[in-house]
Amino acid sequence: MSVHLVSSVRDWGLKNLVDDVTSLAGPRGNVWAVGAQNAGKSTLINAIGKHVGGKITHLTEAPVPGTTLGIVRVEGVLPGHTKLFDTPGLLNPHQITTRLTREEQSLVNISKELRPRTYRIKDGYSVHIAGLMRLDIEESSVDSVYVTVWASPYLPLHMGKTENACTMVEEHFGRQLQPPIGENRVKELGQWVRKEFQISGNSWDSSSIDIAAAGLGWFAVGLKGEAVLSVWTYDGIDIVLRNALLPHRSYIFEEAGFTVSKIVSKADRASNKPQHKSEKKRKQSDRKESVPC
Repeated sequence: MSVHLVSSVRDWGLKNLVDDVTSLAGPRGNVWAVGAQNAGKSTLINAIGKHVGGKITHLTEAPVPGTTLGIVRVEGVLPGHTKLFDTPGLLNPHQITTRLTREEQSLVNISKELRPRTYRIKDGYSVHIAGLMRLDIEESSVDSVYVTVWASPYLPLHMGKTENACTMVEEHFGRQLQPPIGENRVKELGQWVRKEFQISGNSWDSSSIDIAAAGLGWFAVGLKGEAVLSVWTYDGIDIVLRNALLPHRSYIFEEAGFTVSKIVSKADRASNKPQHKSEKKRKQSDRKESVPC
């Protein structure tokens, strides 16, 4: 068994991958593309077909990820009589994208080059990735912690005081912070739960630790000292602590408040303004039943 690092978009590593697969399968073998939903199997198959110059008889890539519904034999990709089969993605219940609608997935799935978005923050502040994940700086031994968001550029972000987190959930999830799209979808995604991490780092110039949510992206944290962080997301979503995958961060810092994606409709935000005052009174009376913060 071998591992190949490839890019379907930039055609990196495809030749070595095809050579290795062909050698393992032999002239009349079967090759199966198997993996998690939205992993990009169909995109990879199409990229290989274009790279080798074959005539693909069935393009499986669709505008919306996760649409391969059955096993598909793809001819014209591998040489000789080697057969290649594309398969439906395996559902991972611990991956956040499996809970999202097609429209919501289109915001989360990474279709453009990742670009870091960095905040310089201190104790008592939080960063939201849409209405899907939040990082709180609970305690730290230093004045500043550098938090870099690595996620789809279509996802809006928000940085503000942790004490206002309940207000963010009640007034902005499903609106300025999408996905989820629409207030009703917030409850449908599950219970909002907290996980605590104690971390340490030795540099402000680069990230030391990643805190990643399956299917979404990650917070990369850089600091020269120690800190206690809390991460909030929906119950059952895998949260992983690891060494920084991409230690580099942006040197242009995001400001407090909303960093709103253009994808989040201005019309949607405007339509919610008249309702804001009346809903605020109702939500204040319902705080005890609201999502924990």
